[in-house]
Amino acid sequence: MITAVEIEAKAKELKQKGYPVISLAIGEPDFPVHESIKDTIYKAVLDNKTYYPNPQGILELREAVAEYETKRKGIHISPDEILITAGGKPVIFYSIFSLCNKDDEVILLEPYYLVYPYWCKVLNIKYKVIKLEENGTIPKDEFLKALNSKTRLIIINYPNNPQGSLMNKENLDLLLEALEKFSRLYILSDEVYSELVYEGEHISIFKYNKERVILLESFSKTYSMTGLRLGYGIFPIDMIKNLKTMNSNLITGPSTPIQYAGIVALKDENVKNYVKTMLEEFRKRRDFLYEELKTFVKFKPQGAFYYFIKIPYDGLEFCNRALNEKYLAITPGILFGDSFKNYVRISFANSMENLKEGIRRFKELL
Repeated sequence: MITAVEIEAKAKELKQKGYPVISLAIGEPDFPVHESIKDTIYKAVLDNKTYYPNPQGILELREAVAEYETKRKGIHISPDEILITAGGKPVIFYSIFSLCNKDDEVILLEPYYLVYPYWCKVLNIKYKVIKLEENGTIPKDEFLKALNSKTRLIIINYPNNPQGSLMNKENLDLLLEALEKFSRLYILSDEVYSELVYEGEHISIFKYNKERVILLESFSKTYSMTGLRLGYGIFPIDMIKNLKTMNSNLITGPSTPIQYAGIVALKDENVKNYVKTMLEEFRKRRDFLYEELKTFVKFKPQGAFYYFIKIPYDGLEFCNRALNEKYLAITPGILFGDSFKNYVRISFANSMENLKEGIRRFKELL
C-alpha cells in the first residue's frame, strides 16, 4: 500500500520535470523552521555538540519536555519517564514490540494512522478495528464487545488524523473504564496534533492514568520540524530501562544538535508566538476550505489540518486521476482503514494560493 510520503515524492518528481503540481497530500506544514531553531542547530555544531547522545535523550531536553508536559497535563512528569526519539514513529513500534506477544491483541480505532497496523503486521500481532463515529466518538457497545483478556494495547489518536476530531468526555470515560476492568491493558495516546486545536479543548487521557497510558508527541507538526525528526514518548517508568536499550541499539538516538533545537522549540517565546501565527493561518485555511467543501463535509475539523471527504468514486483511483490528469496530489482514504475506500484526505498545510487552485482542480475532477 502506498503512503502519503510516497505520493508526495511522486508529486515532487513530476514538479521537477516541469509539471504544475500542487500537493495537498502530505501532513507537512508549509512554514519554514523558526530562525531560533535553525540558529541553535548551527551553534550546536560549531560548539562541537555532535557526539553520541544519551540513548534516552540528552538530559536538558528531557528536563524541558518534563517541564512542558507537567504544565500542560497538571501532573508531575519526570525526565526519567521520557524517551527522546527520531520523530514519533519509533514510539509506536516500541510500544507494540515491548508490550505485545503473539497471543495478544491490539485495538485500533478507524480511521487510523497507517503506521499502527503496519507494525502489528510486521510483528505478527493480531489487531481488531473499530470504526469511530464521524465526530470521533467510540461506539460503546462494539468497543466493550471487542475487549477481552487478550487485549493488551489500544491505540488512539486525538486530534485525529484524518478526521480532525477531538477526544470527548464520553470516550475518556469509556477508555478509563476499560483500563480499570482489564489490569494488563495499556493505551498508546498519539497526540502529535495536540497544539493544533481550533475550537474546543484538547483532552489527554495521559493525565488521568500515566501508569497505563503511553504519551506520543512529536515536534514535526507543531514546530514545522518534519525533516529534523524529533519526538518523544512518556512511558511507565518500569518500561524505560528496556526502551532506552532498544533506542540505543536501533538508532542510538536523534541527532544531538537537533535535540538542542528541541529545547529552544519548547522554551523560546518567539517560537511560541510563531506557533500561534501558524495556528491562526491554519484556521483561516480551514474556514476557507469549509466554504468550498460544505456540500461534501458536515463540519469543520476541530484539530490537525485535514479534511476527510467522502466522494462518489473509488478513492485510490480518484487520487491517481487527480495526480495524472490535474497534477493534484491528495491522499486516498483507504490508507486510514478499509471502511474509507470512497474517501480522500486533503491537507490544508499549504498556502492559500495553492489551496484555491488545488480545490478548483479537485472540483473539476468531481
